[in-house]
Amino acid sequence: MTFQYIIHHLDKPHSWFIVLTNPHTELNTKKKLEQQGFITYVPLVSVRRCWEGCIKEIHIPAIARCVFVYATAVSYTHLTLPTSDL
Repeated sequence: MTFQYIIHHLDKPHSWFIVLTNPHTELNTKKKLEQQGFITYVPLVSVRRCWEGCIKEIHIPAIARCVFVYATAVSYTHLTLPTSDL
């Protein structure tokens, strides 16, 4: 999605909606919604995890099972996702 596409569609009234997902599917759901043309947001937080003595920094969703979608009420009602992601 390009910046000009976003600017072109901002003349319509938009709102933020929340899509609830299955556990650990937030980023996949975000990707699928963006492929459908929606503006999405998943806040991420950095955490350090230790696997087999190795410390790694990973990014996980700050709010579990939630994807924020910026859309008009009409386009939100036409939202389609596979039932395995909801």
